[in-house]
Amino acid sequence: MYDILLMIHFLSLGAGLGISLTMFVLGLQAGKIPPAEFGPMMGRIGLAMKNVAIAGIALLVLSGIGLVLVERSMVEQGGSFFHAKLVFVAGVVIAFTVVQVNQARARRGENPPGAGRRAMIAGRFALASAVIATILAVMAFG
Repeated sequence: MYDILLMIHFLSLGAGLGISLTMFVLGLQAGKIPPAEFGPMMGRIGLAMKNVAIAGIALLVLSGIGLVLVERSMVEQGGSFFHAKLVFVAGVVIAFTVVQVNQARARRGENPPGAGRRAMIAGRFALASAVIATILAVMAFG
């Protein structure tokens, strides 16, 4: 059971980091693409990525909880690096939620410039937090 949960955890981590990095790169290109093209393109891409990202975050958190429940010694073994990792995982979840809320507001036309900017900042924070959480996990469980 542990191995299956670990595989799910790694696969969902890969999906989440991949989507975060892709959205970061697309955000950097936003100024180079005419707004008439960028909006429809991001609407289609964003919706597809959103669904994968939601599934990835859910699987990542649930498999992480499952790993700890199956192998309770992980908490002690991981020590302070494990606890620090949990802080950054919480940061990822919070930032991801901020991104989703602000993207929904932008799609509905509720302060799109402000909502888009908040989503972009939160997305960058989520990416940085995910990378740091991954580094801390390697340090905890090497």
